[in-house]
Amino acid sequence: MLEAWRSPLPWLLLAAVGCALVAAGFSASLALTEGARFRAALLGGGVRISWVFIFAVYVIGSLAREINERGFEVALALEVDRNTWVLGKLAGFLLPALAAVLLLFPLLAVLATPTGAAAWCLSLALELAIVIAAALFFTLSLGSMPAATVLVAGFYLLARTIDALVLIASSSPLLAQGAWRDLVSLAVEALSWLLPALGRFGQGTWLADQAPDASTLALMGMQCVVYVALLCAAALVDFHRRDL
Repeated sequence: MLEAWRSPLPWLLLAAVGCALVAAGFSASLALTEGARFRAALLGGGVRISWVFIFAVYVIGSLAREINERGFEVALALEVDRNTWVLGKLAGFLLPALAAVLLLFPLLAVLATPTGAAAWCLSLALELAIVIAAALFFTLSLGSMPAATVLVAGFYLLARTIDALVLIASSSPLLAQGAWRDLVSLAVEALSWLLPALGRFGQGTWLADQAPDASTLALMGMQCVVYVALLCAAALVDFHRRDL
């Protein structure tokens, strides 16, 4: 937490919100009708993408620096076991994300309905938790900042677009009928079972129109718990195999 507070992270998050506000306000001024709804949806989309990118890069950079400087070896030498170190790092990355989302809620509650803003902020917190866990796993496994960044970006883009890919593979007229189309559809369908459906998280319509029902949020919460647990367990297994 102290590392996050002393780093440029808070200023980057604040700058992202400011840029999203300016862009959303300018775009809403060009809309002929329903400018307020348009502004809220654009603000949510801009903040979501920018915050995911900022937190992913921050986690990868922090862990890569500590690995390169052998800081984790010093921590493990002070009678801190590996499980405690990994779980402590994960908690230390999740808490700033949760604090940032809580501070963002009042702004969104003013621009949109409070229930919609609350649902959207909860969804954003869950999405950030999955991305942070993925960044932790890839960085500890590879120890390379460029490789971890590429894999986290690929993981996030696939998770965001997997629903669209399933639809394209199953019903696109660009793919000819036959065994090839069935194989592609089966492969994409299998991939959709392995990835979280992040495209259903934090939808702009929640801020502009109506908040989702409780079952939708509960399903997102279950996905978050499952994927964070799996990624954290994989990071622990890989970290235990590392020779110091």
